[in-house]
Amino acid sequence: MLVVLKIIYTTVLGIISYQDLKERKVTVLLFLLLALVGGYLFYTAQVFEVFLINTSINISFIVMLFFLVLLYVKVKMNVKISEAMGLGDVLFFLVLAISFPTVTFLVLFSCSLFFSLLLFLVVKPMLKIKTVPLAGFQALFLSLVILLNWIFNFVNLYAI
Repeated sequence: MLVVLKIIYTTVLGIISYQDLKERKVTVLLFLLLALVGGYLFYTAQVFEVFLINTSINISFIVMLFFLVLLYVKVKMNVKISEAMGLGDVLFFLVLAISFPTVTFLVLFSCSLFFSLLLFLVVKPMLKIKTVPLAGFQALFLSLVILLNWIFNFVNLYAI
């Protein structure tokens, strides 16, 4: 059962990457499915109280980060938040927050942002739309991490 859910999780990550890169919009239902499957995988690997505490900390971090970005966008960039960040990006942040314990979440989140920056700098000349498909790049990063972890069994993503 868990193997099937992991396959669904990585498949949906791939679909999100494809949709975001191709159309710059992702079906909201994919984020919902990803949150449900990712949350369930995390929930089954933890004690209920640990799951709740970690998820609360992670979501608090995302909310704080969102307000910092909102402040920066309003004050420094002088544009609407919707012009600087898409709804899919925020939803993907929440998916990550629900899917992993706090330490893993923070490592995956920060590394996926760095990966997205580097990948955007490489592929920017080839893109028709010059905005960053952040959710797509982060989904690609997460799917690579999960697949490599299954193959080489580096670390239990739910134990750290």
